[in-house]
Amino acid sequence: MELSLKEKFVILAYDPTKGNNLASNYIGYGIAGAMLLELAGMKKISIDNKKIKLLDSHKTGDDLLDHAIEIIRNSSKPFKVKALIGKIQNKPAKYKKPIINGLVKKRYLRKVHKKFLIFPYKRYPSANPGYRNNLVEYVRRLVLRKTESDSDIPFLVGLAGACRFSGKFFRTKEERKTAKTRIKEIVKESEVDQAIDETIKAVQAAVMAAVITSAALTSSSG
Repeated sequence: MELSLKEKFVILAYDPTKGNNLASNYIGYGIAGAMLLELAGMKKISIDNKKIKLLDSHKTGDDLLDHAIEIIRNSSKPFKVKALIGKIQNKPAKYKKPIINGLVKKRYLRKVHKKFLIFPYKRYPSANPGYRNNLVEYVRRLVLRKTESDSDIPFLVGLAGACRFSGKFFRTKEERKTAKTRIKEIVKESEVDQAIDETIKAVQAAVMAAVITSAALTSSSG
């Protein structure tokens, strides 16, 4: 069963054993970026000068992508990439939850109910660790050995880097240092370089804005 880019991103974003979210509050930005890259790959949109142009409004058969197309179509003016990423990020229940539930149903993730004191929460460890291990190995091969084995890997590398958890895939300080440089190169080398470059930069900018806002709030409350 072939998974979508956003599904692969979510699988990578959850720790395979503990089931915690490695991307923290930034996972929504990565999902939004993955959705835009999927639409660009389907020739549904083009991305130029930080703005999105709708090329084809026909349904894709994917409810989340079709909803994104509807948002773009109903806008009175062209959406900036960063603005649409922010709009999607602000509704995690609408986007993240269906992806996770779908991956649980397809048996790529497991839903584990836990409790801290009286407060219940959920974790999503891997139900198919072999699949996730392969994704991580593909990421490592592309970044460290420049060997590509899956067309989605450059996108996953860029999104994981933008959402600040790509370091989890590399074991040593030297590997992480190499990865930091190589991820920038990989984004530039992508087949749809304009789309991925604009999208990854928008995700990075949105994440950085969230980091700064969080730091400011923490400082003012201290």
